[in-house]
Amino acid sequence: MKQQYRTWKLYTAVIFSLILLLNLTITIPAQPQGQLSPSDERIKTHLSYLASDELEGRFPGTDGIRKAADYIENYFKSVGVQPLGSTYRQHFNVSTGLKLGQHNDMFFEVLIIKEGIPKEMNKPQKRSWALNSDWQPVKFSESGTVSGELVFAGYGVTDKDLNYDDYEGIDVKGKIVIILSDSSERTPKDHFLMKYSELRYKASNARDHGAAGVIFVKMISDSASTFYPLRIDIAGKNSGIIAVQANRTSIAKFFPKSKNLYPVELEINDKKKPNSFSIPNITVTITTDIEDDQKETDNVVGLIPGTDPKLKDEYIVIGAHYDHLGWGGVNSLYMGSTPMIHNGADDNASGTSGLLELAYRLKEKPIRRNVILIAFSGEELGLLGSEYYVKNPLIPLEKDICMLNMDMIGRLKNNTVSLFGLGTSPFFEKICDTLAVLSDLSITKAQDGFGPSDHASFYKHNLPVLMFITGVHEDYHKPSDKVDKINFPGETKVLDYVERILRRIDDEPLKPEFTKVNSVTDNLPPADGKKGYGAWFGIIPNFEENPKGCKISGASPGSPAMKAGLKENDIITHFGDKSIKNLYDLTYSLREHKPGDKISVTLLRGDNEIKIDVTLGQRR
Repeated sequence: MKQQYRTWKLYTAVIFSLILLLNLTITIPAQPQGQLSPSDERIKTHLSYLASDELEGRFPGTDGIRKAADYIENYFKSVGVQPLGSTYRQHFNVSTGLKLGQHNDMFFEVLIIKEGIPKEMNKPQKRSWALNSDWQPVKFSESGTVSGELVFAGYGVTDKDLNYDDYEGIDVKGKIVIILSDSSERTPKDHFLMKYSELRYKASNARDHGAAGVIFVKMISDSASTFYPLRIDIAGKNSGIIAVQANRTSIAKFFPKSKNLYPVELEINDKKKPNSFSIPNITVTITTDIEDDQKETDNVVGLIPGTDPKLKDEYIVIGAHYDHLGWGGVNSLYMGSTPMIHNGADDNASGTSGLLELAYRLKEKPIRRNVILIAFSGEELGLLGSEYYVKNPLIPLEKDICMLNMDMIGRLKNNTVSLFGLGTSPFFEKICDTLAVLSDLSITKAQDGFGPSDHASFYKHNLPVLMFITGVHEDYHKPSDKVDKINFPGETKVLDYVERILRRIDDEPLKPEFTKVNSVTDNLPPADGKKGYGAWFGIIPNFEENPKGCKISGASPGSPAMKAGLKENDIITHFGDKSIKNLYDLTYSLREHKPGDKISVTLLRGDNEIKIDVTLGQRR
């Protein structure tokens, strides 16, 4: 990917895979608007409000998204859509950010050796650091307290192929390592260790070498004494190590005169060889306290009852997420320095407006089966709303016959719409092809039911799914995703197509048969962001934080992980000799191996520890 996977916005990483998969042109001009139809006008009304500055980007837990939820609920009421139960709202909590708790402290004890006085008789001097000025925790740090001697470990990298190891010849067990990071969480492109620039990798490598904690210090630059923001990471902050970042000027004072920080950094870069060493007579104690910033948000759920009493226990789910990025945050691709509202007109006010338009049409002309309409929150934070719904369904999931999802359907170009999930039922491809001709649309096909939107949550529960998208574009996750770039007649055309498919599914006497799709790519994105080579494991990520290890949602059909017997809810704790705390650890460990390598994987299944041998495949 999320893009520093946008540290896994699992999403941006997956989205960029989507760009490659669909082979779309990403420059889409504003669409000329002729005379708008009544359907166009309704969509425009919905979308113009949902993507207005008043709603400030609809970030979960904010007044903006609450206003959006009120608008959706009120529209459901106005057209006669019923609540599914006693209310239209399904409340749940999300972590929308991170915040510092009350117990963050860092101090050094410096032993100043005086000539003629035995070392043991000298008393150390305490030097306390100021939070947010001298230091700050990094976003994935554990909370707790560690103390230890100081060791400088260069860039904190171990690479057998380069014959480079910052830990060779030094003992860091139980100590606090100082590690160089880049100045923008992105190392200069010509740097010889560029692919190891992720802070996560450096922290994991330090932990695997036995370090008790990490102090990151930026390379020399204009931003060398600024801190990386404390933002939530949907891949989980569980890292197994306390990690902080230091003001470069403040930490440089503790380096010996013979090994000042800047000359040492220059020497490593020039010779491309490690220069690691202990810093004598200094110990440091670090206490970190990081809390999730929990907020309540809502899925907005409505019901349109079917007309056939014989089908009263069958439901079709139609969904779209209505949240977006607020003022930016972790998943934004905006590179400007001034915060700006991310209105999310296409992503996904377009899909939400489509959901409301289908509500209007289906109330005017109901189908035989019941229809559940869901506007999901928390999609941008990791499909949280749809994951919550499938775990807490308002109607048992076994009564759902399929799920149709609309995400970014507002930029129709060249009459082309892309579909995910065509392979999840043998019934889908034929009807989608036929109805595309009737709708004067070309379709780009993806068979897999997994993908970067809420349909994936339902597919994991063995439901046939279809996801509609008109393409990723240059305004994706940027403030420029605005209403004036929406093609309203084009969105109506897409919705006509979705409605035809819905009614065609409903015409069948039997519900669509479910098919598990053999994935053609690894569901774990490669750490280097590239496809087409490297080892393939084939797990399906799960973004629930788990202190025991990396929890998975299952294994891709036909993958090495599936053949080895890995299952949903397994927690991977070791991959070979590497400790696994999170998805990042698994990605970095996989990067060290090649297709054909046989790996012993340790996992927890319930309360039982299991060891499974996996032969890695070739990424395709």
